[in-house]
Amino acid sequence: MNDVARLFGGGATPRDTRERLLFTALELFKTHGFHAVGLDRVLGEVGVTKTTFYNHFESKDELVLEALRLQDAWESDAFRRAVQARAAYDPKAMLLAAFDVLDEWFTSTEYRGCLFILACAEFPSPDDPIHRVAARFHGFAEEEFARMAAAAGVDDPAALAREWVLLMQGATTNRMVGGDDGAARVARGLAEQALARRLPRG
Repeated sequence: MNDVARLFGGGATPRDTRERLLFTALELFKTHGFHAVGLDRVLGEVGVTKTTFYNHFESKDELVLEALRLQDAWESDAFRRAVQARAAYDPKAMLLAAFDVLDEWFTSTEYRGCLFILACAEFPSPDDPIHRVAARFHGFAEEEFARMAAAAGVDDPAALAREWVLLMQGATTNRMVGGDDGAARVARGLAEQALARRLPRG
């Protein structure tokens, strides 16, 4: 399985009942959303009782939180590997390669949208623990881009990293809402202009 394919589900095999519950719930949430998937649906897919479920998770909300954390781990690792495969360790090339990886994800037949944006939409209160965990994914991405930008020698790494996250969020939302599978390519063009403005002349 290549690194972009891992964005869809990690490629891991569950080792025990807890992971079977978690992996199954994650697939259902990606396909149907969080509120549309009841606990009974998850239990029926896995073939366990509520007693067994509560031996591993306190509630459905805890299951959602753990599913988001698992997707975060899988997706962050897969995205980083995919960027490095396209740009080696050239920081300027890595910054732009992020949009190439996004484009490959958007145009895949397995594309099902961003689980973190979906979670923020279905749990809109910023005080909700599920919303906070989902929103944190983009905060970590901003930190990663700031490190790349600093290595590339741009004049304001934090500002460029914020621009990168806004461009990627916008492209991802446009793909999810409008079905525009060229959104990442448009965002890459804007990113190239932003990078050129912030690099030292000569």
